[in-house]
Amino acid sequence: MPSRPLSQIVSSCLEGDESAWREFVDLHSRLVYSIPRRNGFDASACDDIFQDVFLAAYKSLDSLRDAQSVPKWLITTTVRACAKHAKKSKLRLPEPIPGAPDEAEIDRQERLSELHRGLDELGGRCKELLIAIHCRPVSTGYDQLSEELGIPRGSIGPTRQRCLEKLARILRSQSDPAALGP
Repeated sequence: MPSRPLSQIVSSCLEGDESAWREFVDLHSRLVYSIPRRNGFDASACDDIFQDVFLAAYKSLDSLRDAQSVPKWLITTTVRACAKHAKKSKLRLPEPIPGAPDEAEIDRQERLSELHRGLDELGGRCKELLIAIHCRPVSTGYDQLSEELGIPRGSIGPTRQRCLEKLARILRSQSDPAALGP
């Protein structure tokens, strides 16, 4: 989980902050490494592609300030690096593995990861309430929630609304700290 919004991490990287660069790489390493792995490259080739992608990211940091576009940019750059590596090695780029996640699935996983980070930042009673309401396989009634969470039944709806608003602010701040507003 990043300790700050991605746009701040990128800004710190541009100012030469080595710990910010490590944070940037750590935040995106699984995403970048997964693409050559799922396309059948061996560990050595995956490492080469990984280095190529993050070198390109380092050189392009000033254009990566839009936090929303970073994962898509990294995916595109990684796919291109895979093709370049395959061509350079005179390898035929393998067909995508059946059942491997496509770009839409990767986007979904990124959004889910952002949601989890937001819930972790939200913490406490709000996190507990939102998970109890929205993440159970079977819908739970307000009477049961009231009993389980120790919240008066009539307070669950308004509390849920306030918690969702806080979560929305957190999610906006993760992608753009200026979105917090006053």
